[in-house]
Amino acid sequence: MNSAATATSEPGHRAKPRPRRRELREVTLLVATFVVVLGVGALRPSFMSFSNIEFMVLSSVVLGLVGISQTFVIITRGIDLSVSAVLGLSAMVFGLLSTTSSMPLWQVLPLCMAMGAVLGCLNGFLVAWLKIPPIIATLGTYSLYGGLTFIYSNGLQVDQVSPDFAAFGNGNLIPFLPVPTPVLALIAVATAAWFVLNHMKFGRNILAIGNNAAAAYNAGISVRRTLLAVYTISGALAAFAGLVFVAYTGSATATTGTGDHVELQSIAIALIGGTAIAGGRGNLAGTVIGSVFLSVVITALVFLQVPAIWYSAGEGLMILAAVTLGARRSSNP
Repeated sequence: MNSAATATSEPGHRAKPRPRRRELREVTLLVATFVVVLGVGALRPSFMSFSNIEFMVLSSVVLGLVGISQTFVIITRGIDLSVSAVLGLSAMVFGLLSTTSSMPLWQVLPLCMAMGAVLGCLNGFLVAWLKIPPIIATLGTYSLYGGLTFIYSNGLQVDQVSPDFAAFGNGNLIPFLPVPTPVLALIAVATAAWFVLNHMKFGRNILAIGNNAAAAYNAGISVRRTLLAVYTISGALAAFAGLVFVAYTGSATATTGTGDHVELQSIAIALIGGTAIAGGRGNLAGTVIGSVFLSVVITALVFLQVPAIWYSAGEGLMILAAVTLGARRSSNP
């Protein structure tokens, strides 16, 4: 499956795909992930335990979902700093609802997605209609949504969830297939996102806007509506990630998401995976693999007893490295 999508560089001239380069990036990420697992496993045997591997996989699902949402936004030359706050608000709202109401999961899920979509739609309105730079608009809503989380929680925290939530977060949807349900959800989301970017007009519009918004507008593409839809999708996926998080951990606080700097992690994942910070190109397979890599690295740092204050510095270095590498590759086609 061709995992990446690129926009045309000029009207009538389709940009040549670079499958070898993309595949090399994905293989490199996979190799690096296995090297970290084997290396840390040799030093700390408990790192290779089934429970820890399961934890890293489920953590990568949450990172993968927000990474995919960030990938869509970055393709349009935007950025969404509010994803962590949306994730945290979703985790708190629906984590508390799972124990204070009798609402089943199948009713909670669409409400969760709808809440995230509304929050993302506000981001899209600020960016597309009010013309506020994405980094400023989403920084503002990051604080707004984070504040709403504190107000809603009112000092409470989630320390348990209902049985159907726990079953969703830790159980297997298909009895004879030992794959956690959240992993199947990530696969479904990633596949749908790949199909949208590569086989739908909406996906082509996203790529065209990222390549040249003015040219896309002149070509008849509704730039504002497309951007609104992209940020709406980003919010919905971030909210779903929050639901997955609280379902498999059984806990959430008012600083969930924001305290872990998930917004920076999502940017790092997208860029490491091959999405161009300049827009117009995205690699969803790379994003998913990047989420696994980052989950493994963060867990490895914990097992190696590296002080937590260094985590953000490491994420920043990864972002700088990915941006620098992407810029060099763009200047040397």
